Amino acid sequence: MPRPRTWTDEGLRNALPGARSWKDVCETLSVPIGGKTFKSLRDRAEALGLDYSHLYGNGQRQPVIEAVSDDRLRELVPQCRSWNHLALEIGYANSRQGGWRPRLAARIDALGLSVKHFRGRGFNGLTPFTNEPTFTADPTPERLRVAATGKAIAWFSERGYVVSLPVEPAIYDLIVDSPNGLDRIQVKSSTTTSRTVKFTRTVYDNQQPGRTSTGYFRSAPYEPDEIDYFFVVLGDGSMYVLPYEVIGRRSTANMGERYEEFRV
Repeated sequence: MPRPRTWTDEGLRNALPGARSWKDVCETLSVPIGGKTFKSLRDRAEALGLDYSHLYGNGQRQPVIEAVSDDRLRELVPQCRSWNHLALEIGYANSRQGGWRPRLAARIDALGLSVKHFRGRGFNGLTPFTNEPTFTADPTPERLRVAATGKAIAWFSERGYVVSLPVEPAIYDLIVDSPNGLDRIQVKSSTTTSRTVKFTRTVYDNQQPGRTSTGYFRSAPYEPDEIDYFFVVLGDGSMYVLPYEVIGRRSTANMGERYEEFRV
């Protein structure tokens, strides 16, 4: 024995005009969503002479693409920017599945409409393309200090080494998983024409009186047990990987011929 209906003819009349699919109708009537419900609603709509040609999706007998009028396609095709944009405008919910595009293209071709302005199938076609670039700033020497760590990460990563970022207050900038184990990398940069690099760090010395009541900040060299390598980036794009022993406790070094063998 079939279940009694939980919806009324009047409810169906009120739900159809504002719905875009049979699913919408089901939600308005608070009934289960599914093929049997779609069929029951559709059959009753036909019996009552109600128009449901504007609905799309599961439960509709006439495929939505074939249901779109020629005039509607003539209006939409010039306005849309991609295939999925067009599918969305005509109310085709399953635009990412099935053979909708060939059928739609056949309709458009038969009407002599052009789709040369379409930008692929993606929904990114909903956003207008522009010839004006967004990122127009040129690189400047002042930004090298910020970019140097990223360049170092890219250099190691492109060669298959796993790079990790230590948490504060680590002295070094990177940890690289090398064949020798985990190496601590300190990144340095310089934009001077003399190619001089400072190999010092700023430390807070609370043992000596200074500009504050408790101590002062000063530059100090790196100690042997603090890092394993220096990664140097220069303003001209040159890069060097220097073992700590090559620099040691020196405060500065000129990246000239002496260090050419460490250039990468």
